[in-house]
Amino acid sequence: MIRNPIIHREIISSLRTRKAIIFQVMFLAMSAGLLWLLWPVGGLQAIGGQQAKLILSVLAMGEVVLVALFAPAFTAASLTLERERNTMETLFTTLMRPWEIATGKMVGSLTFLLLLVLCGIPALSMTFLLGGVSASQVLAIVGVLLLTAVYLGMIGLLVSSFMHRSYRAIIVTYAILLFICLITALPAWPISGNLMFRGDLAWQWIFRILASLSPLQAMLSIVFRDTVYSGRSEVFPDIWKLYIPISSAVIVVTAAACIYRLRRPIAPPRPREKLRVVERGQFSARSVMFIVDPRKRKHMIRWWQNPVLLKEFRTRPMLQAQWLLRSVSVCLIVSVLLMFLVSFSIQAYAGESRDMFTPLASAVGALMVAMIILVGPAITSGTICSDRETDVWDLLRMTRLSSWRIVTGKFQASVIPLLLLVVAMLPALGILLYFNMGLLPNVLWVLAVVGITVLFVATVGMFFSAVFSKTSTATAWTYSVMLLLGLLTLLVLLGEQLFAARFVRAVFVVNPIAAVLAAAGNPDMQRMEIVVPYVKIMSLATAGMLCVTVARVFQLRRAG
Repeated sequence: MIRNPIIHREIISSLRTRKAIIFQVMFLAMSAGLLWLLWPVGGLQAIGGQQAKLILSVLAMGEVVLVALFAPAFTAASLTLERERNTMETLFTTLMRPWEIATGKMVGSLTFLLLLVLCGIPALSMTFLLGGVSASQVLAIVGVLLLTAVYLGMIGLLVSSFMHRSYRAIIVTYAILLFICLITALPAWPISGNLMFRGDLAWQWIFRILASLSPLQAMLSIVFRDTVYSGRSEVFPDIWKLYIPISSAVIVVTAAACIYRLRRPIAPPRPREKLRVVERGQFSARSVMFIVDPRKRKHMIRWWQNPVLLKEFRTRPMLQAQWLLRSVSVCLIVSVLLMFLVSFSIQAYAGESRDMFTPLASAVGALMVAMIILVGPAITSGTICSDRETDVWDLLRMTRLSSWRIVTGKFQASVIPLLLLVVAMLPALGILLYFNMGLLPNVLWVLAVVGITVLFVATVGMFFSAVFSKTSTATAWTYSVMLLLGLLTLLVLLGEQLFAARFVRAVFVVNPIAAVLAAAGNPDMQRMEIVVPYVKIMSLATAGMLCVTVARVFQLRRAG
């Protein structure tokens, strides 16, 4: 293994990239910044080491979230890049065996993630200076971090073995990691009614094993050992003790799957079926069943229409009409289910219905923002760099279209799908207004926050798409920024007693989920008065990034 040339190539090439340097600097800066903000004045703290434990918990949760954010950027594109560069066949013509190729890719891709975890150990060790923190707890945190880096990295590598495009592999990997980190942990959180402690012994084991798949829940069980998050009972051990064998088993299975995938011969891309063009006015069964027939001949572009906008909708797979209709249908179904849930809740708790409207509006608004954060980067991050990868950009440069018209066309192509998804989820807010018209000001503020979030996500994706030349890199950066603002800033709630109120407000003022909760009337968030500052800050950030994007497009059009 030591003489494996793929390991040397992967490690050297990954450490030499700007992405590796920037991610490492960000990881160290965030760890040091949290430590500096949380450190007590004069190094003095209360008896019992409670402040040191809170500092350790915030640092541990912050580092595990950062590892989850950075893992897809280094592993999900490991094998797809070989396919895109047409070097996968070259690897199989060497004397190396498939397991050597797979091992080299695994070790080379995971080395940087392990290096990130090792860089965060000094920040965790600083809590020893305050006392009250045991060495076994710190070692358990470091062990879970190292295991999480390998665990999540192997999942990204397995996804990379199935995909043919790097940006698609990154999108799928982020979706899987969000499911593993958040959805599987719900049975262990009080929001689900503590499902792990309900039902018979078999159901408790099922929910406990499901929660043990989440690295976030494993870290919570370490830093909050004496709370419900630990999952400890007379029959069951702590969650993190179950997480170690379960994640190790997943690592073994994914490694075996990667080796199996590399042992199979490379299959050529599936030939596209010969599509017969359907003329306008001609009967099409697909139009009757699915409303939109992609084979039907399109109208000519009118003089008043933006050709870049129509080109995006006709060529990019995620923006084509049939896929947009399917996405809108899914959101509409979710919205209808929310309507039934709201109606059932109001009828079941008629006496408490007045107190339930605000939580329900908060849940609907948070769901809308979460949908934008999850779907938006996949739609917006390939607006410009995808054309540069396919040499379509050279054709755009030859046209008489101005830089502003190119940017506005691509910007509209990014905003319209997200607005359609938002519109599909509006019935849930409509049913709330039907039962209580007093929520109208809150609903209007929720729509304002959701609208500016849509514009911000579209602009962030376009900004990174203009800065970077690869769609995979732009997608990774867009997801990292949005998840950083939407999820990582929520870690302040873990150490709210340690942070100053002004700092907590400054962090939440850029968090879209906190802003929409405040707009919906959540009392804890509403006290901070962050809705109007959030709208102003995001508006300025959107305008600034849009101007930089126009300047970058102008530069790319003038480049030789």
